[in-house]
Amino acid sequence: MSSSAVAARPAWLQDPTLAWRPAVRGVVLCAHPHDLAGCLGPNAVRAAVAIGPPPTGYDHLCGVQELLAVLLPAARGALPEVLQRHAEVLSLLTRANEPDGPDGPDSSDGLDGPDSPDGQGHAPRGRFVPVSETASLGTTRRISRESHTTAGWIDRAARFLVDALPVLGERPVLVIEAFDHWDRISVRILYRAVLIADQQGRPLTVRGLLRDGGTQFLERLSRQRAVRVCGTLSVPDAPRAAPAPAVEPWRSAEPVGPLRAIGDAIALQNFERADLLIAAHLAAVGAAGGRVDDLADLIRLQAISQAQTGRIDSAVAKLEESLRLAERPELRAHLNYLVALLVTKRKDDTDTARTYYLRGLDCLDALAEPGVEAQVEKAWILNGLALAAAIDAREAEESGGRDQLFQAAFELEFDAFRLVREMPGDSAFYLRYNLSHNLAFLLQITGWHRQAEDFLRSVSVTMLGTGRPEFYVPHHYAIAVLQLRRGSHEEAAESFGAAVRVAGTLRDPFHLEKLLAAAGYTDMRRGDHTGAARHYRDAARTARRLCDEKAFAQDLAGLLWALTLGRSPWDRHTLAAARIWYPEAAGAYDRGAGQESLAEALTTAGAEVAPPSSKLPSYLPAVDLEGLPERDLNRFLAGITSRENPGQLSGRSVGEREAVAVDAVGVPEPERAQASGHSVTGGVGR
Repeated sequence: MSSSAVAARPAWLQDPTLAWRPAVRGVVLCAHPHDLAGCLGPNAVRAAVAIGPPPTGYDHLCGVQELLAVLLPAARGALPEVLQRHAEVLSLLTRANEPDGPDGPDSSDGLDGPDSPDGQGHAPRGRFVPVSETASLGTTRRISRESHTTAGWIDRAARFLVDALPVLGERPVLVIEAFDHWDRISVRILYRAVLIADQQGRPLTVRGLLRDGGTQFLERLSRQRAVRVCGTLSVPDAPRAAPAPAVEPWRSAEPVGPLRAIGDAIALQNFERADLLIAAHLAAVGAAGGRVDDLADLIRLQAISQAQTGRIDSAVAKLEESLRLAERPELRAHLNYLVALLVTKRKDDTDTARTYYLRGLDCLDALAEPGVEAQVEKAWILNGLALAAAIDAREAEESGGRDQLFQAAFELEFDAFRLVREMPGDSAFYLRYNLSHNLAFLLQITGWHRQAEDFLRSVSVTMLGTGRPEFYVPHHYAIAVLQLRRGSHEEAAESFGAAVRVAGTLRDPFHLEKLLAAAGYTDMRRGDHTGAARHYRDAARTARRLCDEKAFAQDLAGLLWALTLGRSPWDRHTLAAARIWYPEAAGAYDRGAGQESLAEALTTAGAEVAPPSSKLPSYLPAVDLEGLPERDLNRFLAGITSRENPGQLSGRSVGEREAVAVDAVGVPEPERAQASGHSVTGGVGR
């Protein structure tokens, strides 16, 4: 696919409306029995629609299935056009998992679902949901969150509900039994439907009756503005006991099977389901007298599930338990790697991390003839050591030590890359992709922006050669950020524009919002305030559609600054939005303030933009509702602030602005890096 392809401009970008207020009501969690009229008033009784409890087990979309059982029969007769318009996502919501084979999910539409039967007549494990192999591997290998793709179809599912639910009444009140037994995916879809319905002026109310007092996820949900709680949530430290899913004993060496099903549950952030599957398999393996390595591998997955929900100390303890059981050197190396990665990313303890990384290398060095798996594990450990060195370099106060640490990080990454450069297999391919971007990132954070761009282009040839459009978006974005960082604003604007066009054809509003904002920021930096206003306006419209409060506030700020610095009038839609989000600035505009006074008002109001991060987000907390790490590691390493006031930068040249952003966190200048022995260009070709 060519990045010059242009998609039709979506309807939300043609709507001039900007003003909106985030939902302040819509979900009520009832932790104790009481009548509906006393909870929501007499009108709610007339609008109530009863939704039955889901089966036990937190299977994917089990909650939505109960809602669809009530909704679809009514919609088929009254709203056939709605079902047709949303046919694609509706097929995902209603499609059961199928056996592998000519008509199975792995050979039909190209969307990877959870593990399906192995062709030997085993029962399907869970409902079909689109999870890529990369997302499943990323969550179980790197303890990362890869929820971007999932967020897209959650959003589409929510929009289907918003369009279809009026068939149940003008202002339906969904009274849901055993809401604390809904899976997290279903809760996310329904909560998003509440937000979208409120924005569209079609209010939807959800009354969730809690059978057992709540879950950790519902406790997190209760912190959202649109949620209130009747009574007190009773949240257990671990999921309450539930009937275990029917499983069969398995071996961790199997290429497919339960490991993929558990990995998919973790990738979907359906952690209750993952925990139940793991517990069931632990019991089955134990009853069958399975190998200790199989038990260790399952406990490893328990640790990953806990780490994903912020239970870091518990996750580390689980990994230590797994290490006490594990026998295979490759598995022991991997477990040491996971502990090291956790304490690096979540505890900022690189000294402890190095201890575990080195223990992992010792496990592999004991092998007389290391195979492919051992080589992959070693490469991951070297990659982890490089991350620790880069973090230490960022925090180093003395320039000589900082340069040595960056040099060590380069050497470790190159060593890892050489190990897997010609290695076959999905795991090695995923690692090569990760390492190549890490090397480009190291070049960026040490000031070698041109070399980083050249390297990234060279290693992306094969990937882009597949023609898959989803590869072009992050590639164009990464190139654009490098061009922006080195001050080549015209090139950056062109690259961001290419990414915007591809994202438009992919119908990806989440990436599109970030790309439009990045394009607006670039226009602002090159003094094109008209272009900046155009891009920030479209970004704000997209953020409004996505009900993303943080993004909308920043995109609207970018629009207001672009208009102010460009001495352009605020149209009525912009002014209406400003009166809600930045009332002080809107008041100054209404009083006829000049540019200087208006800029001061924007500063006082806290109107700031977000400079583009070094990479597009892989997870979306506004959709997955799982929160954020305390530190954005990518921004920290790249020296990119999370918020910026365009008015305070307008008096400096681009070079001075870069120096302020970069030198403050100690990135070595290219000349200094070259003098200290960073042989980056020579290293790329080795």
